[in-house]
Amino acid sequence: MYADYFKLAEMPFRITPDPRFLWYSDQHQEAKQKILYHINQSVGPIYLLAHIGTGKTTIARRILEELSTDKKKRVVFVFAPKLPTTNAFLRFVMDEFNVKTDRAYSKSLKNFEQFLLEQYRQGVSPVLLVDEAQNMTTDMLLLIQHLFNFSTNTEFLIQIVLFAQPELQPKLDKLTSLKNRMSVSRLKPFDPLQTRDMLFFRWTVAGGKDFPFEEEAVQEIYRITKGVPRSIVKLANECLIRTAVVGRTTVNKDIVISSASEISVDTN
Repeated sequence: MYADYFKLAEMPFRITPDPRFLWYSDQHQEAKQKILYHINQSVGPIYLLAHIGTGKTTIARRILEELSTDKKKRVVFVFAPKLPTTNAFLRFVMDEFNVKTDRAYSKSLKNFEQFLLEQYRQGVSPVLLVDEAQNMTTDMLLLIQHLFNFSTNTEFLIQIVLFAQPELQPKLDKLTSLKNRMSVSRLKPFDPLQTRDMLFFRWTVAGGKDFPFEEEAVQEIYRITKGVPRSIVKLANECLIRTAVVGRTTVNKDIVISSASEISVDTN
């Protein structure tokens, strides 16, 4: 598209989750380290709240990537499934851990507890990462709470992390016992400086030299997107297309405004 025009090696603003283009802000790093601490020290379950497009799945995949090389961890990463019953969800989780299920819910629970105990004796810590956890039903969340009961005197037998949009919070607020047993971390949208840093990072990774976004353009991108990373990327891509079409070498405020009118920018 515009890669040749700007003498780029590749497109810098694709929506696809290419890890080379993932820019980590300080808050992303802090959230990741907090979650890893909870997992590695067996201090208890935690959930991460983040608006769509602000990087929660990115963090989840980074954590999965790091833990996958740890032979003392057995990690399962799932997207919250839409299942009709608690038993169906339990069977789903057990299948992911390759544990034998039973038609009876109580028997499946017992099997899973025995599996966790055996892993503990072997020095292995099972880890369950659940993305899009805002889709979990109350019954599913209650099962998560029940799994917290599988523990020794000093640590949990399974480490659980929920990655969710803010819609999860009202559900947890109604489940006080569960909420009180979980720690929380939150991601906020980028500020103006972080917006510029992310644009610059992606531009340089793609082989760009002269940064094309004028300062007023960066500020306008931030104003329109409210700092939501996915929306920043989407708008920046449209801006470069339009800039190339009109034969300019830099993106100004007017191009940002006209580009924004052509696409849907999600800031929720």
